[in-house]
Amino acid sequence: MSDRRPPSHRSHRPDATPATPPDGADRPVQGSPDAPRKKRLRRPRAPEPPRRVEETVDSALRLFIAVPIPEAVTALVDRTVATLMREPWPVKWSDPHNAHITLHFLGDVDPAAAEVLRLALAPAVAANDAFDLRTADLGAFPTIRKPRVLWLGLWGPVHRLETLHGAIGATLESLGFPLEERAFSPHITLGRVRADQRNLRDLPQRIRARFEALAASGAVSHTHPVPLPVTEVQLIRSHLSPQGARYEVLATYPLRRPDAET
Repeated sequence: MSDRRPPSHRSHRPDATPATPPDGADRPVQGSPDAPRKKRLRRPRAPEPPRRVEETVDSALRLFIAVPIPEAVTALVDRTVATLMREPWPVKWSDPHNAHITLHFLGDVDPAAAEVLRLALAPAVAANDAFDLRTADLGAFPTIRKPRVLWLGLWGPVHRLETLHGAIGATLESLGFPLEERAFSPHITLGRVRADQRNLRDLPQRIRARFEALAASGAVSHTHPVPLPVTEVQLIRSHLSPQGARYEVLATYPLRRPDAET
């Protein structure tokens, strides 16, 4: 028989981490013979900013379908966001120049599927007549008591927007795109409450008070609306970067003009 002992299963790697005594267990007192020598602490490195993901021709396209808004509504969104930004609220505000009415958010889409979608959307949109909406009051999702998303509401024949949403949704389903389960609630997003700050007790009251003040002054209210004609739909690609999202319009689809019928 060999006198060699079986190899130990205990790790002797230099990077092995010693077990930490459980809470309440005796630990060596600093300065005692059993205490480990104090090591020099290195200054932690500052975290690196997120890097932009390099896009190639094979990269997935982050897509959504939306109704663009006219310059007058963009100006209203700009003024409203500028006013609300003065409040010490934990909100990430949207770029007013990116404002739109989202119909469907698709997320990352394969380039080949995106091209099929681009070609398929035209007839679904063109089957709907153009119509007019107007801006309304300010609000929050899911409720003003638990605000997560702050938005500008819409007024008018919103059912036509719901019909347009449904027609496009039917086309998406026929192409195998999954649809969002939540109900469609048309709006223009102004900002999102930061997730780690949603439990501030007085935040809902402050938001409600400020919204009511803007409505009473007529600055943002259904009593002083801004016209918002719905004449086209866009397929938009979102390019993400540390500086924020950049939108690229891939295709524009006009709605049918009622006066163009023969």
